[in-house]
Amino acid sequence: MSFKTVSRVLNGEPNVREPTRQRVLEAARALGYRANPYARNLRAAQSRLIAVYYSNPSRNYTSEIQIGVLQRCNVEGFNAIFEEAGGGLDSLVSLRGEPNLAGVILVPPLTEDQAILLRLTEAGIPFVRLAPFASHGEAGHVSMDDELAAGEMTDHLVSLGHRQIGFIAGPPDHPQARLRETGFRAALGRHGLHLDPAHMAIGNFHFDSGLKAAEALLAARTPPTAIFASNDDMAAAVLAVAYRRGLRVPQDLSVAGFDDTPLASVLVPSLTTIYQPIREMAAQATGILLGKGEAEPQAAHVLPHRIVVRETTAPRSP
Repeated sequence: MSFKTVSRVLNGEPNVREPTRQRVLEAARALGYRANPYARNLRAAQSRLIAVYYSNPSRNYTSEIQIGVLQRCNVEGFNAIFEEAGGGLDSLVSLRGEPNLAGVILVPPLTEDQAILLRLTEAGIPFVRLAPFASHGEAGHVSMDDELAAGEMTDHLVSLGHRQIGFIAGPPDHPQARLRETGFRAALGRHGLHLDPAHMAIGNFHFDSGLKAAEALLAARTPPTAIFASNDDMAAAVLAVAYRRGLRVPQDLSVAGFDDTPLASVLVPSLTTIYQPIREMAAQATGILLGKGEAEPQAAHVLPHRIVVRETTAPRSP
């Protein structure tokens, strides 16, 4: 039996007689053979491996990105690797030497990392960015309207009678965090409300930063009656601080988050939040990267969001 015949069987290719196919598969099982996708990529004329670079501290958000990418890769017959790039370009092993990648997906805030963008451009590696500020020669990009969504959540809190609304922003270097803060401030302005500086805090999308921010907001001389956190992890921290202080949610304090990660629905009480289609965005970005026609080259594709009202928001108590 030739090497080519064995290869065709192990790669699931047609034009192999069934008895021969069964003999190869039985031998593979006996030997404990497992396909190595990286070796396969090295042998292929075109890589079938994509990389996803991220540095978001929220595990809930990142896991949704991973699921969306992997589901689409499985459909299209590609493999994916995920690299945490907290150290910037130097921490990305897959970009060293002569990278053999079919493409790259950049997750905020790496969408704005100029060193990574330059390296990908110089290497001729196509890339798609999730929620970038502006086009940078990518194959296309996928986003949702963070500014509009944050404004809508603020409108919701105002409609419940809240006028003293606290806000926990994300890190200033994060594009989505800046858009969410812009949307919050604009909505307050539309309603003629003033943002008390004591009602503004900055986190980094991590639970621990949300604890510190919530403690500061609730220690204000006039504490807010509602707190809107820029992601679900920090909103969960607000619930923890409220519990420690003996505050009832939502009777004494309304709390809202952003992203609608799985965490939001398992919290007690369950979290009112903005549904961000994270998995769908990741799958869409993968399809664009693989040339599957979700968007024309260089196009921006904006996916819909919605407010998910659960148990942590209620009308302001008299």
